Amino acid sequence: MKRLDYTRNGRAMRGHARNPAEAVLALAQVARERQRLEQERRSLEKRMRRIEVRLTQIAGAETKLVPVIAARRAGTTTSPAGPAAAPAGAAGEIMLQY
Repeated sequence: MKRLDYTRNGRAMRGHARNPAEAVLALAQVARERQRLEQERRSLEKRMRRIEVRLTQIAGAETKLVPVIAARRAGTTTSPAGPAAAPAGAAGEIMLQY
């Protein structure tokens, strides 16, 4: 992340070059900086996609857990039967990985 916080300054990044060799060097430096930033953008986009997938998985797990918790709360308030108060088939369906 810190790579975006600064720009690389060349030895002499002037608006104009004194000779063609300086112009070629400046162009090469700009091209390298562009490649570096494009690579960083791609890696950040990949990371964003991974985060979005994980958030979707977490949301799916939440939607599965909320009814189980609600059913268990409703079951424990009426009878202290313990784990048998969960709805049939609810146990063993949820697997969270962190």
